[in-house]
Amino acid sequence: MFLYCGIACRRKFFWCYRLLSTYVTKTRYLFELKEDDDACKKAQQTGAFYLFHGLAPLLQTSAHQYLAPRHSLLELERLLGKFGQDAQRIEDSVLIGCSEQQEAWFALDLGLDSSFSIRASLHKPEMETELKGSFIELRKALFQLNARDASLLSTAQALLRWHDAHQFCSRSGQPTKKNVAGSKRVCPSNNIIYYPQVKVWKRPSVEKLQKRWDWRWKACSTVHPSTGPFLAAHS
Repeated sequence: MFLYCGIACRRKFFWCYRLLSTYVTKTRYLFELKEDDDACKKAQQTGAFYLFHGLAPLLQTSAHQYLAPRHSLLELERLLGKFGQDAQRIEDSVLIGCSEQQEAWFALDLGLDSSFSIRASLHKPEMETELKGSFIELRKALFQLNARDASLLSTAQALLRWHDAHQFCSRSGQPTKKNVAGSKRVCPSNNIIYYPQVKVWKRPSVEKLQKRWDWRWKACSTVHPSTGPFLAAHS
């Protein structure tokens, strides 16, 4: 019995150590990509890109759920060339995460204005036909995505929105420049550094939704003695 407990404890400790080691390795790798532009450019060569158009992610339907397709750098360059866009537009992408095998994940919005593009944005219907998917608002598709895609796309949308809203310095009014990873923006005139402060909406669990529903149902069924038909929660 003691031998069995000892083996079980060792296995549990091993898996906890492995998970912690993987998390630390991924965190260090992401920190390196955020601070080293050359390393981030190198990671783009073997990384994967999630595409957006007007902050709406590209999704494909499969078995009553949505899937977020990923594209390699070579596929993205071919796509941009086919629509008459410069490959430098890829510099507008932002780093959103990585896998356990250190495959970097990026997000790129093809519908927002870009200083590198010949045209302001790519046409949405043509893009959907070429990519065999649809650009769907994230809030409409969030509950039909798996947990990993929902978290990644939420982070990507928030980060892309922040960069779109902070293209100019609040002090000098001059255009700011992002680093390769998109972890900050710098004003060249006064060297002020802006860091994104994004709030990602996380999908609530079934238990939380049930608690909210129970509380609202209980509140609606309560009649406050002094206000009559009004809800007690609003009195």
